[in-house]
Amino acid sequence: MLAWQRTTWLLLLTSSLVRAQLAIENPKHLNVPESQAHALFVTTTRVMEKEFNAPGALENKFHMKLVIGEKPERFTIDDVAGNGTLYLERWNEFKFTTVTMRLAIQQLLVPERQQRMLDVIVRRAHEIAPVSASELHDEKIMLPQPPAQGGCLGQMTNAAVAGIPCKPGQGFPQNGPMRLR
Repeated sequence: MLAWQRTTWLLLLTSSLVRAQLAIENPKHLNVPESQAHALFVTTTRVMEKEFNAPGALENKFHMKLVIGEKPERFTIDDVAGNGTLYLERWNEFKFTTVTMRLAIQQLLVPERQQRMLDVIVRRAHEIAPVSASELHDEKIMLPQPPAQGGCLGQMTNAAVAGIPCKPGQGFPQNGPMRLR
């Protein structure tokens, strides 16, 4: 019986902590499944912690307010920690979960991590960005010279570069005249 009481007490404590993390305002008394909203909130934060390999990072730190009956639908980030408010015209679990994920990301991306990610993004963008015409104009490009081949025919592509004079008949097979088909 002691184990049952301990489990009940932990569930009540956890439930009250979750309720403190998710506040629901429903001034128009619209139909909102509050237990489902709390379950989605907890599940989303746990999945996000697992995905970011940050167990417990959102626990007791991430707070969200859901306001039902508001137009236009939107969400705001209310403080530098990434806590926010979601305004919905009516309950929508997909919109709620999507915004919960986005706000959780704000919490999980601490400034140091954001700076590291920004540095990587800018560096990679510079590596793949196209080169502007003005940058190419000032660039000196040396084209490699192909190795010289024997005979006039073999060097025709290089004649302008290499300055090799071609004499009539040079570079053709000496076995006889070429046959055309």
